[in-house]
Amino acid sequence: MAEEPALMRIPPEIRMLIYDYLLDNGGTKDISIRNQSRSEYEALRSKTKRSVYNIMERSIAKKSYETTYCAEPEPRRAMHTAIMHINRKIREEASHFLYTRHAFHFGDDLEAVVPFLADKTPRTRDLVREISLYKRSPTNAIEPDSCDWSSVCRSLRNLQSLDKLTLVIEGARPRGPWDGPQSLTVSDFRLLYSTRHESLGWARELASIGTIREVVIVADIHNLPNPESNMMLVLAAFSSSIETSLVDFLRDDLGIPARMGQPQYCGEFGFVRPTPSYPAAAVTDKMATPAPPEDQARLLEDALVAVRQQTSLMRKCLDTPGKLMDALKCCSTLVSELRTSSLGPKQYYELYMSVFDALRYLSVHLRENHPVNHLADLYELVQYAGNIVPRLYLMITVGTAYMAIEDAPVKELMKDMMDMSRGVQHPIRGLFLRYYLSGQARDYLPTTESDGPEGNISDSINFVLTNFVEMNKLWVRLQHQGHSREREQRIRERKELQLLVGSNIVRLSQLVDLETYKSSILAPLLEQVVQCRDVLAQEYLLEVITQVFPDEFHLHTLDQFLGAVSRLNPHVNVKAIVIGLMDRLSEYAERDGPENKSDDRAQMEADALAKLLEKVNLQKDTPAATPSDSKSPEDSKPADPSESSESSEDTKTSESEDETAAKAEGNDGETTGESSADDSSTLAESTPSVADTEATAVNGQGSITDKVQLYEVFFAQVKNLVEAQHLPVPDIIALLVSLCNLALNIYPDRLDYVDQILAYANTKVRENMNNADLHSPPAQQSLLALLQAPLDHYVSTFTALSLPTYVPLFQSQSYPTRRAVAGGVARTLLKNQTTISTTEQLENVLEVLKVLIKEGSQAPQGYPGVSQRRPVETDETMEEQGWLARMVHLLQAEDNDTQFKLLQMTRKAYSEGNERIRTTTPPLLTACMKLARKFKKREHFDDNWETQSNALFKFMHSAVSTLYTRVNSSGAAEMALRLFTSAGQTADLVGFEEVAYEFFAQAFTVYEEAVTDSKAQFQAVCVIATALHQTRNFGKENYDTLITKCAQHGSKLLRKPDQCRAVYLASHLWWATPIVANGESEETELYRDGKRVLECLQRALRVADSCMETATSIELFVEILDRYVYYFDQQNESVTTKYLNGLIELIHSNLAGNQQDSASVENSRRHFNQTLENIRSRQYEGVVLTPN
Repeated sequence: MAEEPALMRIPPEIRMLIYDYLLDNGGTKDISIRNQSRSEYEALRSKTKRSVYNIMERSIAKKSYETTYCAEPEPRRAMHTAIMHINRKIREEASHFLYTRHAFHFGDDLEAVVPFLADKTPRTRDLVREISLYKRSPTNAIEPDSCDWSSVCRSLRNLQSLDKLTLVIEGARPRGPWDGPQSLTVSDFRLLYSTRHESLGWARELASIGTIREVVIVADIHNLPNPESNMMLVLAAFSSSIETSLVDFLRDDLGIPARMGQPQYCGEFGFVRPTPSYPAAAVTDKMATPAPPEDQARLLEDALVAVRQQTSLMRKCLDTPGKLMDALKCCSTLVSELRTSSLGPKQYYELYMSVFDALRYLSVHLRENHPVNHLADLYELVQYAGNIVPRLYLMITVGTAYMAIEDAPVKELMKDMMDMSRGVQHPIRGLFLRYYLSGQARDYLPTTESDGPEGNISDSINFVLTNFVEMNKLWVRLQHQGHSREREQRIRERKELQLLVGSNIVRLSQLVDLETYKSSILAPLLEQVVQCRDVLAQEYLLEVITQVFPDEFHLHTLDQFLGAVSRLNPHVNVKAIVIGLMDRLSEYAERDGPENKSDDRAQMEADALAKLLEKVNLQKDTPAATPSDSKSPEDSKPADPSESSESSEDTKTSESEDETAAKAEGNDGETTGESSADDSSTLAESTPSVADTEATAVNGQGSITDKVQLYEVFFAQVKNLVEAQHLPVPDIIALLVSLCNLALNIYPDRLDYVDQILAYANTKVRENMNNADLHSPPAQQSLLALLQAPLDHYVSTFTALSLPTYVPLFQSQSYPTRRAVAGGVARTLLKNQTTISTTEQLENVLEVLKVLIKEGSQAPQGYPGVSQRRPVETDETMEEQGWLARMVHLLQAEDNDTQFKLLQMTRKAYSEGNERIRTTTPPLLTACMKLARKFKKREHFDDNWETQSNALFKFMHSAVSTLYTRVNSSGAAEMALRLFTSAGQTADLVGFEEVAYEFFAQAFTVYEEAVTDSKAQFQAVCVIATALHQTRNFGKENYDTLITKCAQHGSKLLRKPDQCRAVYLASHLWWATPIVANGESEETELYRDGKRVLECLQRALRVADSCMETATSIELFVEILDRYVYYFDQQNESVTTKYLNGLIELIHSNLAGNQQDSASVENSRRHFNQTLENIRSRQYEGVVLTPN
């Protein structure tokens, strides 16, 4: 019989420990089972004894290949499973350890589950206690796992001892809300289950197992685009309910013992790996983590009770002579409570404050009793305390009390306490210890320049800096404490502790002056911030540095500070840091600037704009100069093709940077730097640094902006940040907004600065036109703010619009942004009644307003979208069209020719609005009529006034004709008719008979072709008759033709009352009356034909008499009587008393014979009586008012 192995002769307890050690999977109880890769399987194919199966490649090809399963080794330590092959007895014992104490994680390799369990003996399978699986999305149509899932569930039914199944379910949902169901309820799951919906087929298989004691459901949620299909909507709603309603449905309806789990993600698919349980030997090198929140309150209360008890005993001992040692023991005991690692930052701070009160009482007592109990002896004595935390707190308490004593070796004490404090490396304990050290030593740090043992200001600075560096290291290290699933909790705790670290920087700001800050403080501070590479630390510390040090310090160290910002962690919110600094320095520089600013800002802006445009035109007209011998061809070549080349003057210059800065100051604000089109790399090289500008400034004279070229430094550094940090587009635009505000506030006369910013923004926008970040709400808001900033700041809106790169940047924006800017421009111009007097001004305005002119939402140049036509006009768009119409009245040029050009430009731009010209054409015609009268006034001064007038009338005719032919909506024809008659009336007024005739003829054409409604026809006839009645310059033939045509149209109206009224109104066309506004009087010879007037009145009387309703006839009779009285009063010889008496008698007879007592008859009766009273008052001879 073979000899028994030596391992079997070891006592079972020791043997179990050996199994535990050899089968330890790197300190974790998890064993990952995966499909063996194709290459590994081919290499080990001949040696494997495991079951072989086929799986699909996860690629487009979807080829099947043969493989087997394998255990994925733990990188920290591999298991030694060879012990299981010694003999059967050892295998049985080791198998118990291996299978009962480990959880088997298959991830999404469901194919490996069945062969893995099939290869085990029934006894071994019964040892398996925990399995974890990854369930692909139930709605995943690309890589479904339904077949493998069914096989897995059938295999799991045979596991009688399975205690726990962890099921990670894949899901996906958008980041924000979406249209459709946001989640599913238990009732929804019941409905889906009852209808055998594909999303719950897996649950039916899971419910069939029936032997699992616990099922832990964990959601693995991925990002999903905005749902656009039913399947995506179901997936989003299903994913939102995995850990809530789904768990309840599985538990309550299907009887599955399900509960929600708390995952810790790792791996390619976010696979859940439970918290590893380390053996006792491995725990010693891991820092203890805080207790659960429910236990921390109890632990804190226990610690506070102990502190209060020991504090009371300490005070009693201190008050009793000779018991100082007992007091120190009590103090050491109460400080020992700070050794705990079970409290979070808030609870630990509360405990710290309780301990601090006790230590402060001890410190006061020690200073007061220094001669009796010498502090030097006590300082040595307390260092014999057994534990390091109480030892260091006592050492700091005694040491800082000793520092307050005269002739104390302060320098040595500071160094010793700082060195000893390194003994506590636990993040929370170490931070509070060093905070205590900083606070206690704060009032006793030396501030002199002495070289003696009492120390000097340099020692204090080194002390605070060293303490800051060590505290920052502890603070950063805190993020790595505890489990990764508690990362959010650690971030919250670190934010609660950040004030402890920042207190050191506050203390530094109280110690140093500008020179010390530049030479000794800023560099080590920034170096520590950059090297820590922690996002939270870098953001907070730079914010503290920005806030606590004076503005003047930052002005003189901008290069250094911004250079460090460019080296930060890429995930740091650089935008907020730089914007905060810009805004602060902008306010400071504005306060520090000269008080006697220019009163005439408008003139200053106009001069600056003229200089800028002159320089831009010079650059366009002048070819690029040949580079000098001192420059290589690469130096003169633009780095960015989207930006224009440098001016020849800038290219030829060989002055040094210092000479250029001095020249800029001597030119009193004249632009000497790069224009808006300057090359990026050339600008960065030519921008003077802070040191250069200080060297060229006049010491002690002028404002700080004269010494530090704030804008140039910031612009160069912002570009450097963009390249070094690869900032996203929203952050770039936000930085440029802040930089633009800085340039506008501090350098209002430097329009080239603003133009330079807009040019750079335009370059970045065009580079990222297809980038989704550019079209995000934050980026669009920043772009809108960037475009609005010059408009809001400059006195004249035209100053901003005339910047060479403003309109190009505007054109590259999305439709909502352009519409918002255009609306703001229109409202501002109308509110301020800003006149537009030049074609350049109008060109820029129309370019911006183009987005309001056109119908529908139009994409900008290069924008990846399709123009959509708006089907109907909204109240908002109608208001915008009102703005455009009112804008026409702002066109007020200094001379008539320019005014005509402005109108032509406006009409050309407005014509792109298609049917919207219905709103914009009438004000254009009104402005043209005003211009026609102006041309008439200049007839004795301008020889070509007739030519100009003819061109103007052709322009008016074309505009109204376009309105008539293009717009098909109701009322458009009537509007065109009114405009034609108004234009004809104006042409007649200025003496253009043929033109006026053409306009009226066109009005009749519109009437005949398009005016079909009877009411509209009557109104049209009235409009034409009114206009013709006021004309004076027609020849008799033309006038007779027009008025006869008008009377004919009136007599052919559909309704009899309309015919009657149109005819008696047409009678006025043969009886002109003087128009006082035109200088006419009763002596003026006017066109009058009494007989035709009488004919019209008689015809109207016949039409009225033919009406079927008596009330209508009476009403018309009275109206005609008014006309008879009018002409009789006008001394029309054809209208005699005979006609008046006959009509009066006719009305009396009709009123007497009328049996109806209607309201219309009563109104006519009152009207008739008033007319009779009017006749009676005039005492007309021969007129009989009352019939016999």
